[in-house]
Amino acid sequence: MKDKHNEQILLLTATINPLRGIDNLRHIDPEARLREYAKALSFYLSQMKSNERLVFCENSGSDLTELQKVVAEHGAQDNVEFLSFFGNDFPPSNGRGYGEFKLIQYAMENSRFIRGTSPTQTAIWKITGRYIVANLRQIIDSAPNEFKVYCNYRDYPKKGWMDLYLVAWTPQGWDQYLDQVYHELIDSPDGLVVAEHLVRRRLDARGFKGPCRLRATPELIGVRGADAKGYHSGKNRYKFMLRKTLRVVTPWWWI
Repeated sequence: MKDKHNEQILLLTATINPLRGIDNLRHIDPEARLREYAKALSFYLSQMKSNERLVFCENSGSDLTELQKVVAEHGAQDNVEFLSFFGNDFPPSNGRGYGEFKLIQYAMENSRFIRGTSPTQTAIWKITGRYIVANLRQIIDSAPNEFKVYCNYRDYPKKGWMDLYLVAWTPQGWDQYLDQVYHELIDSPDGLVVAEHLVRRRLDARGFKGPCRLRATPELIGVRGADAKGYHSGKNRYKFMLRKTLRVVTPWWWI
């Protein structure tokens, strides 16, 4: 792994039983979501290296027994930490991003794995826990030797956007740029400004200079929460192939 970040922690965020009434959340069936979390967790456990650990944080207070069984099947109990709390005590109008980054704040403050790491030499890879990033190994291994936050900005088709399904930071980077950001992540009433805009605005406001484009295009497998459509089929598969090509051919075009 990289010399600068000699430890990697995967932080999987999870909401098995989502708060009802959030405008941009359509995929809400708890049983289906639990199955997706289990499948993704199994995938990440199969990808982990010896210097990597995993934190699974869930914010609806749901039973995690089935997920703990997945970890036991992989013999990975020593390398996985489960956190569970009830964090869905906010107005649905705040939006999905508010809830997820409130969850992340909890994990950053309460995870023994995270709290016991180097502030500069540990990279924390936050992944929306239902999604499989099929090429995560490539993304981690191709990351810069040094970063405080490693993320993916996009300006087309939506200007001022930052992908939030996969973001990395060091504990130092979190403290400098993202600590307590969830308080600012309240969707606009018309739904045109959401967390993906607001996190980027926070980074820009605090003088973040990059890297703000991942070196590899994430290949996502899973069902989007916003519209319950699959990432890996139809139009979304085409979008992935287009973005992958343009990242190489026209890297200045943030699509």
